[in-house]
Amino acid sequence: MATTFHGVSGLATTSLRARLRTAIRSFQAWRAERRRRAEVLRELAKFDDRDLRDLAISRYDFAAIARGNFRR
Repeated sequence: MATTFHGVSGLATTSLRARLRTAIRSFQAWRAERRRRAEVLRELAKFDDRDLRDLAISRYDFAAIARGNFRR
């Protein structure tokens, strides 16, 4: 039998905590991915036109490179 704590059963509280932990982890992963993309974009912005031409990429490719789905 579940214990009652302020009108909410112990099982419901545990389930809510688990969902909250999952949501927090998802948010943290999303923020980490945003930071990684921003770092990639900052590094790419340092290249001049000659470097980009040598790498056979253009500034239009930056978003795809940062997302990780760039194809030649």
